[in-house]
Amino acid sequence: MRRLLPLLLSTSFRLLLWCLLTADLSRLNLLIGVAVALALPRARSRPLPLRELLRALWLSLVAVPRAYGEALRLMVASDLEERMVREPVTDRTIPLLMFLDVFRITLTPFTIALGLEPDGQHYRVHALLPRRQTLRPPAEETP
Repeated sequence: MRRLLPLLLSTSFRLLLWCLLTADLSRLNLLIGVAVALALPRARSRPLPLRELLRALWLSLVAVPRAYGEALRLMVASDLEERMVREPVTDRTIPLLMFLDVFRITLTPFTIALGLEPDGQHYRVHALLPRRQTLRPPAEETP
């Protein structure tokens, strides 16, 4: 059972990609897709921590409506500034979690991941953000 779940998940994902690529849901095409999905080699990695995987999936799903909102704001935005910000890394030893992090960051129109910081714990992110409002002292009135 422990090895069946990853096999089932990866085969289902590969079959989904096959169906999206071929745009054909006939029985023969599904059979060919299952054969291809099972024939492709699988990567060997350590088990995924479920809590971190669910968190990364949730953040990736939430990024989709956020991307639409940012796209609308981009059309009407007038005062944006470029800034370099840091985003925390979920887990850099698991490629899937790194992919989900980068996907989440670059999906939104206001951000793009540029790479890892030297400390390895944060992504360097280029972001368009609203310009910071600086507090100015009130203008002195002249008599």
